[in-house]
Amino acid sequence: MTSRSASSLSVLFTVGVAMGLSACSSEPDSVDPGAGASSSASTSGGSTVSSTSGGGASVSGSGSVSVSGSGGAGTAESASSSGGAGGAGGAGGDSTGGGGSAGPDDSGSMGCGKPATRPDPRTQQTLMVGGVTRYYLMYVPQNYDPNKPLSLVFGIHGLNMNNVWAAHDNSGFQLIQETDDQALLIYPQGLPASGRSTPPSTESQWGTADSNWGGPPPSANRARLDADLAFFDAMLEHAKSNYCVDTKRVFAVGFSQGGFMTNTLGCERSSEFRGLAPVAGWGPNGSQPMCGDASAAHALIQTQGDTDGTVTPALGQSTRDFWRARNGCEARTMPSAAFGNGCVEYQGCNEGTPLVYCTHPGGHSVPSGAGGRAWRFFQSLK
Repeated sequence: MTSRSASSLSVLFTVGVAMGLSACSSEPDSVDPGAGASSSASTSGGSTVSSTSGGGASVSGSGSVSVSGSGGAGTAESASSSGGAGGAGGAGGDSTGGGGSAGPDDSGSMGCGKPATRPDPRTQQTLMVGGVTRYYLMYVPQNYDPNKPLSLVFGIHGLNMNNVWAAHDNSGFQLIQETDDQALLIYPQGLPASGRSTPPSTESQWGTADSNWGGPPPSANRARLDADLAFFDAMLEHAKSNYCVDTKRVFAVGFSQGGFMTNTLGCERSSEFRGLAPVAGWGPNGSQPMCGDASAAHALIQTQGDTDGTVTPALGQSTRDFWRARNGCEARTMPSAAFGNGCVEYQGCNEGTPLVYCTHPGGHSVPSGAGGRAWRFFQSLK
């Protein structure tokens, strides 16, 4: 299995954003509002979330979280990272969400049945959360049916990276291709270490985006982490309010510090997520905060590099062992026929919380096929 380094690729990507920016403190950033921008605000769960639009792709619906695609006359992107989906998948009631209209007893969210336009998957969408402009990319399947509940997958970038890499670079998760129009996808953007909200870099390479989640582990800044959790809450609320989300099939895939955030979501938002796929990620063992939810247990597929000097095999094994204990798994493993060479399946896990641990002969990178393997794992869950 070959590895693809996150430092070797860049994307020709015109970010269509024209937003006022603000820091986590009340210190104002520079403002570039964009011609004809309008703003709105709504309240969800006691917190105010607002958005500003500048003429880009928008999402219809009456959900309690508003969102917009921002300005920009168009985007340019290399063909190799176009992220175009090719299949007409999802035409039937399968394990990824089932077909037909969502009824009172179904797991479909309140957005089921609402018409919605497809946002441009290359245009940054924005949410104002806690007075800070937050950015994310969203992919809605080309054959989206508002009456069919779909899985929702978050693809979370690593430290000093951005959501363009996670969504569209060949070095990323390749979830748009792998899910084959059978899932809604959201790629959130972390904040720079300074906490000042800035649009994602046009080059998704190591060291250029300076973006992270909650401050670098092992000791995350609690205030920053809480702000990021509020951002995930807002994105999830928006998706469930405006799209037909299978609320029992919400997943997260994350690399490096995004893997840390994936594990954190499993602990801090355990009731929202069905399964996790950290890649070269660590925590909750050996990091702060620890997992405060004693009931948190998740179906997990974890990927670890044998020669990773950043998230070492020992750290990866610590994460694995944490979830193994939470999932009630034995120490006994079997080679995985379903997920390929380097993967083992732990035996005796509690029903609904399987654990698959995959290693690859590489360093701190996303190995080829990791995103597709994560999606196949998610699909296997009942």
